[in-house]
Amino acid sequence: MKVEVRRQPQSQAVLEVELPAEEVTRAVEKAGRRLAQRVAIPGFRRGKAPRAIVERYLGRERLIDETVDLLVNDGYTRAVNESGITPVGRPEIDVQTEQVQEDAPLRFVATVDVAPEVDPGDYRSIRLAREDATVTDEDVEMAVEDLRLRHATLASAGDTAAARGDFVLVQVLEAAPGLPRLSSGKEVLVEIGSGVHPAELEEGLIGIRHGEQRTIALGNDGGQMVVSASDVKRRTLPALDESFARQVGAASVEELRGGQRARMAGEAETRAIDAYESAVVAAVLERATAELPKTLVEHEAEHLFADLLETLGRRGLTLESYLRAAEKTEEQVREELSATAERRLRTQLVLDEIARRESIAPSEQEITAEVENLAQSLQQDVARVREWLDDERRRDALVRSLRRRQTIQHLVALASGTETHKEDA
Repeated sequence: MKVEVRRQPQSQAVLEVELPAEEVTRAVEKAGRRLAQRVAIPGFRRGKAPRAIVERYLGRERLIDETVDLLVNDGYTRAVNESGITPVGRPEIDVQTEQVQEDAPLRFVATVDVAPEVDPGDYRSIRLAREDATVTDEDVEMAVEDLRLRHATLASAGDTAAARGDFVLVQVLEAAPGLPRLSSGKEVLVEIGSGVHPAELEEGLIGIRHGEQRTIALGNDGGQMVVSASDVKRRTLPALDESFARQVGAASVEELRGGQRARMAGEAETRAIDAYESAVVAAVLERATAELPKTLVEHEAEHLFADLLETLGRRGLTLESYLRAAEKTEEQVREELSATAERRLRTQLVLDEIARRESIAPSEQEITAEVENLAQSLQQDVARVREWLDDERRRDALVRSLRRRQTIQHLVALASGTETHKEDA
């Protein structure tokens, strides 16, 4: 067998394969035997008909098709092993030989996506400063005010017109398509300006009064709904005093402010760490090169789209209602998901290559701790989670995820100048 390999852009490889005539001859005989086993030929027991009879009964084209399948499947596998490439996905096969003959070689070309070559660049020289996490007095007061809002009571506003921040109890008289939560006959409490419901609905309720009926247009597709206001409710905030502080678990207003400051400081620190990690990874990706196969990106994007549909379904939404609220087309959403898929795959490949170069791999103790953390987050017994992870693919995915997180921590240590050598650690 002769094999020539050509690399092409977007991580593709082209294998030009020539199989010798003797292999073709053997494959024709084997194809005849296989067809004789599968097809009942009158006058012969299954599998006992001579090749000439099989060919006469089924036609030469059927015999040659079976021969080509045998040769291409086996030849492609051997060509991949001989060339040393790592295929990703299924190949496209183009048989070059027009007339397949027993005493002549067979040529075919296989085009296949291959695992991309990744160069992480000079990631060790990256140095980034990290911004300090700060919490201002104004931040604290806004948090306390938000706490008062969450403990506010709703009271009927009587005949007062609804304004932003008010709640309107609406009766849906005529529903718009694609909004199951707002189907006809339902009574729904809508907070104006919350963003929970379609913006056109919330904005369309401004100024409505108790008992008033309105027809509200939704988007530019002609959809509309008819609602009636059963009541308009307005918030009454609790006084900021010792009684309110005790209600939310603090001994005094000052202790309430201190608790909010401590909570916000922790959250700000977490956000600062996440932002710094993201900045470091972005800096690494700017220096890295990884040419992704198109089919790999398409496959990942389809996964993301399926996840989106599942998430919408759990929330009782349809794709149509989501597209209307986001003011996007399905094509635009798919393009965005494709870009997300490409970034995710590039990130994973670059982190995996850095992990390989830096010999980063989680220990068994670290994997055990990760399993225990997973069990705790899922509120499941550790033994049950271990049993679930007995599937090799699930365990491998867990280990890959842990190794990538460790790689990011290593890159953060390099970028911040806090790297500790393994022998020192």
